[in-house]
Amino acid sequence: MLKAISKIKKIILLLLVLYLVAVSYNFFRKNPEGTEYRSSEYIIRPDNIEFIYDLTYEDASRNKFTDQKIFNRIFSLIDRAEKYILLDMFLFNSYTGSEDTVHRNVAYQLVQHLVNKKKEHPDIKIDFITDPINTVYGGSRSKEIDFLKAAGVNVILTDLHKLRDSNLLYSPVWRLFFQWFGNSRGGFLPNPFSGKEEGVSLRSYLELLNFKANHRKLFVCDHGSTFKSIVTSANPHDGSSAHSNVAFEITGDFGNELIKAEKAVAEFSGTSLSGFDLNSQEDPKKEGDKKCSVVLLTENRIEKALLENIERSLQGDRIDMGMFYLSDRNIVKSLIRAADRGVGVRIILDPNKDAFGRQKNGIPNRQTARELIEKSDGKIKIRWYDTHGEQYHSKVTLIVNRGYPAVAILGSANLTRRNLDNYNLELDVCYSAPEDNRTIIEVGEYFNRIWNGQGYTSDYSRYEDDSAFKMFFSRFLEFSGVSTF
Repeated sequence: MLKAISKIKKIILLLLVLYLVAVSYNFFRKNPEGTEYRSSEYIIRPDNIEFIYDLTYEDASRNKFTDQKIFNRIFSLIDRAEKYILLDMFLFNSYTGSEDTVHRNVAYQLVQHLVNKKKEHPDIKIDFITDPINTVYGGSRSKEIDFLKAAGVNVILTDLHKLRDSNLLYSPVWRLFFQWFGNSRGGFLPNPFSGKEEGVSLRSYLELLNFKANHRKLFVCDHGSTFKSIVTSANPHDGSSAHSNVAFEITGDFGNELIKAEKAVAEFSGTSLSGFDLNSQEDPKKEGDKKCSVVLLTENRIEKALLENIERSLQGDRIDMGMFYLSDRNIVKSLIRAADRGVGVRIILDPNKDAFGRQKNGIPNRQTARELIEKSDGKIKIRWYDTHGEQYHSKVTLIVNRGYPAVAILGSANLTRRNLDNYNLELDVCYSAPEDNRTIIEVGEYFNRIWNGQGYTSDYSRYEDDSAFKMFFSRFLEFSGVSTF
């Protein structure tokens, strides 16, 4: 009996050592080469960038409106492309969760435009990078991906195993014991994203619990002698089709930077892009033009750019932020310091109550909002976007600092540990221009519209949550990675 107990203790000790080794390995290792990237600064003409957004809102009579522009623009550019198209999209499926109806079948519409383009121009090269969540990590068929492959589109599923693990408690166990079993289609468990789809295996759920993603959302295509690029927060996902989102459309050689960033993803996923390079002949910058520039940021470089611009703000400057998730400790502390310096800080947050027909508990935004208001003594102003089943899914920050160009940063990244600390793949654009620049003004007008307009936002008190337990729980989820944000 004593020998058996001693043997069990040795096994437990061995497993503990293996677990700690797995935790340590993941803590010190880096993501693949080509990630955490900051591009060179691209000087662009003021008319070569456009701010686009989708909004769902109610008017004074409680009539609901959904005004979508982002994917309409992407579809239009696909139809005009002749040589090359590149997309990297996180959610690309017709799953709707527990919702019975959707605003728009945007996934199928994207498939139609790409397949039709391939039929009209058989020689056009199309690369489509996406996340394996769309196949439930290999456990289910994706009809959208099957259609694209059949049409000759180069579809690349990101190899998430190459990325660092954000789930500190679970992922080491998964890597030690479960990853070796792979996955296969079909199973006895319900599809976690749609009750209408075929069942999946336990292995799909075991991989899902790693909570990691290629979360990028971008589009590039040739446009005459140059590129058109769109960096956005929007997914071609039916269940997300009524969400509010933002995007920049950029004309010019900047598209080569997006291709470069995506080439790295393709290569560490064991494949390659179709191979395309376009050195466009852009009009030279006219003498006397005010300086406008764009910089590509991925992963932790996004946080660094935000902190740099927030920290140099002074009394009389302003920061406007619209965010789906906000919980990153560095960003939160930096915003509080800015408010203490006399910077005007206004933040619009999703109330974190809706998720594809399911109710959420408000974590982490309600807890972050409480901290920001209390620790800034009310100097930071917060409003909630009024959602009605959909989400305020935007990720945009506008910073206007005296003595520096104004800065607008937007893209895929929520401001959370998982999104900013080199766990997920993320991609944003930082646009710098004078305060009186047209696009900077338009971003400011967008923010003022939803801050002040009836039917868009509500006072902080509507979703105020002073639960000490939820505050602790939110911090635990952020630290441990045992969460979807």
